[in-house]
Amino acid sequence: MIPSDERESPYVQRGDAGRASAPSGRDIRIAEESSVGCSLLRLCGDFDDSRSRAPSAEVHEDVRTGSVGTRSESKNAAVVKGVPVEEHRARNTGDKENSSEVVQDGAEEKMSGPDSCVTASRNNTSLEEQDAEVVRKAREEGRVDVVFPGAVTQDGCYRFVSEILKCVLYQRQQLPMTYEQLVYSQRQQQAAAQEREAPTPRPSQSADMDQRKRRQTLQELEEVLQQLEALFSLSRVPRVLLSMGGSVVLPKELYEINMEALALAAGAQSLPTSSCLKQLFRTLFVADLLSDTRPVRLMPTTVLALAHRECGVGWFRPKLQYRVPARVKHQMIALSTDPGACEGRAADEPDWQDYVWFQAPFAIKGYCI
Repeated sequence: MIPSDERESPYVQRGDAGRASAPSGRDIRIAEESSVGCSLLRLCGDFDDSRSRAPSAEVHEDVRTGSVGTRSESKNAAVVKGVPVEEHRARNTGDKENSSEVVQDGAEEKMSGPDSCVTASRNNTSLEEQDAEVVRKAREEGRVDVVFPGAVTQDGCYRFVSEILKCVLYQRQQLPMTYEQLVYSQRQQQAAAQEREAPTPRPSQSADMDQRKRRQTLQELEEVLQQLEALFSLSRVPRVLLSMGGSVVLPKELYEINMEALALAAGAQSLPTSSCLKQLFRTLFVADLLSDTRPVRLMPTTVLALAHRECGVGWFRPKLQYRVPARVKHQMIALSTDPGACEGRAADEPDWQDYVWFQAPFAIKGYCI
């Protein structure tokens, strides 16, 4: 349907399940630590073996004469190059302890491999459960909840609305292709017409009509997007309605973008808009809220936005007595911020009583090829 995160337009790609993967840096580190541990043990073992080998004839002679202690100390002193015997023994004991710790740490990290697989499996199971709940809510309640792990910017809110508007028009078959593809096609056509030097035959009446409808739809949509951006710069916009078909009082389809529970911040205190868009469209893709296999007729789309009554916007028309229709199929996309991510931040909840609905002066007329 649309472009999980992240099925992240934004958009999740799955890898091949059976594809062999190269060893990770963590596995290489574990192998190196184990190798170091084995080397230390081997060195310590060789040193102990050298001390516990069968006594030579010289040693037997020392035992007979009673000078074994002195000769052993002198040999050890020669091995460690002047280091006192007691200090060398202490170092040897410390090396053994360190080597055993390295081996033990390596073994623990090796054993953590299956545990990490179990953790990943649990995370996948949890994600599947969340996706199942998203699908259930979309089917039974007509609602999709998208919870961001932090605050967003006011401009980010405008981006959410504009991208959802483009998506709804395309998914509900009011545009033959995506908005970006339409813009690209229009520019290509204009560039080709300007490059032609020889006069070309006049296009047929149907082709000329198609070009005019495409141009009109793009102009209407671009005008609405520009004015929405201006409105978001003047006031907070907690709710936006996309009314399709019929009238704004009794439309055939109604889509609401609810942003009342979004926490706003600026600069580095907010999440990147691109990552939020990926999360948003992944959730919409999982919910499958906008797709419909049945053909849909062309119908006008009117945009209404809830903003402060004294925001000073001039293009949108205020609708003071407007009420959201209750007897219409109402699909809601609710955007919010995780409450745990905003702990310690002062709550700045506006008074929604001072907000009124503003309606675009014209509807976006779709077209098909």
